Amino acid sequence: MKASDKPQFSKKWWSSEKPGDIKGTELEKSLANAEKALAEEKKKGDPPSIDACLAALSELQSAVDKTVKKECDKKKHKDLITVLEKYEGLIKGETSRLEKLKEKAAKAGEDGEEDEESDDKIFQPDYLHKMMKLLKSTGKELNFGFGLNTKNPEASKLVLTRKGKPERLFKALKKTGEFTNRLITYGKAVPDPQDGKTLVFILAESAGEPPQVLKLGRRFLRSDKALKFRKLKLILPGGQTFEDTEPDTDEEEGTQVASERSGRARVTPEQKDEARRRFSRIEQDLRRMAAAQGIRV
Repeated sequence: MKASDKPQFSKKWWSSEKPGDIKGTELEKSLANAEKALAEEKKKGDPPSIDACLAALSELQSAVDKTVKKECDKKKHKDLITVLEKYEGLIKGETSRLEKLKEKAAKAGEDGEEDEESDDKIFQPDYLHKMMKLLKSTGKELNFGFGLNTKNPEASKLVLTRKGKPERLFKALKKTGEFTNRLITYGKAVPDPQDGKTLVFILAESAGEPPQVLKLGRRFLRSDKALKFRKLKLILPGGQTFEDTEPDTDEEEGTQVASERSGRARVTPEQKDEARRRFSRIEQDLRRMAAAQGIRV
């Protein structure tokens, strides 16, 4: 390797160019990770791939420093050290590029958020699933509007948004013509910090009868696993709280079945043999008792 050589984000390059007395295992692994991450970022260009790439480059810089410090001799590997030190500039250049891309993507997301939350968009099932996932994973407070279908609770409509005011969702639900004022409730939605399966509705104003909202809401939420939550908790404007205390029967049944299956799975061959021996002894005792009483079996 010559001092004028330029390092590459390549495992193959390092394997073929490194001196034979240098193991460079950690650097080889980090180069492979960085090479893969850069390829993924180039193909996808989304925030997750950018973050993964930044992490891989940071790890690579650490591996380069360790290789120079722990495996290289300042006199013997003078040219190698010169080449490896060039990674710092390359990594800084890629990091700067990626951070600019990340800022651009974030700005585009902010600029496009109003369009993303148009009335047409918020009524799409996929968008609702996305917002419920956001609620579940971040715990952030979102605006909500909930239209109750008393005849078919599973067909009720829940809409969620990140921006604007909750009143906008009341109007959007009203505009559909499917719900009267009495059957629309709205406000802020947030996961219950004490129970991950409970969705809390902080109502902007009282609407309908809370027990009915809880009952219909329960059926709506349990009709679709992608909605993430199983029951509701209501906090009225005055602070009064109503909570769904009905047991989650589906979960209880699942737990019971799992327990029964788990119980059967834990029976060992030795336990089976012991059970057979006990039954055999019981059978013999019964036969003796029957013979003593003059009963033929």
